[in-house]
Amino acid sequence: MKRLLIQFMCILAVATVQAQQINLKYENKTNTLPDVMQQYFNMQKVKHLSASITGDFKGKRVRLKKVSCDKGTFSERELFPDAVHIIFKDSIKTFDFMAIPYGQDSVCVSGFYPKDNYPLFNDTVPGGMFKILMETYTPGDGPDIPIMSYSSGIPTKFGSYYCGLRDSGVNPWKWHEKYGIDNYVFYTVRFEEDTPPDPNEPNYIKISL
Repeated sequence: MKRLLIQFMCILAVATVQAQQINLKYENKTNTLPDVMQQYFNMQKVKHLSASITGDFKGKRVRLKKVSCDKGTFSERELFPDAVHIIFKDSIKTFDFMAIPYGQDSVCVSGFYPKDNYPLFNDTVPGGMFKILMETYTPGDGPDIPIMSYSSGIPTKFGSYYCGLRDSGVNPWKWHEKYGIDNYVFYTVRFEEDTPPDPNEPNYIKISL
């Protein structure tokens, strides 16, 4: 029980990782909120984590994808419609992620562009009191780079070992195989050259952030 308490109190340190010509820096901004807001977040079991991305992606289109693991079976879903082209105007961006309990066994994970509080996506995922928003430190094996996950830690007889998973450097695609972690999601980012829309696409939307 003592070790479980230590695991829950593990502070999310600011960390930097280089992957495919980008830098990622994570920060738990709730620590800067007034005490009453921190207490409210804790009472409501709200999780929050920011990911600041720096790299050579000015003028490129960004795509976000959700990857789900259910009993070792993975599924992927694009979070932006094909008709929506989000273009980065500069080479440093911050995304805010929040996870809020929704119903008895689900949470709503939301992504925001904090400069204008622009909502990027809302996503309902399986919840659980032992899951948190967590950094991912690996670039992945392709153009989709994991930047955030909602998961429990490595299962132990004492509970969930979050810091061990956070510091392991293991790609989230391999968490189920290596650690037996199940029912988790992670989110990836991909940068690509923007292409002109299909001339037959009537609903093309271009957003510059």
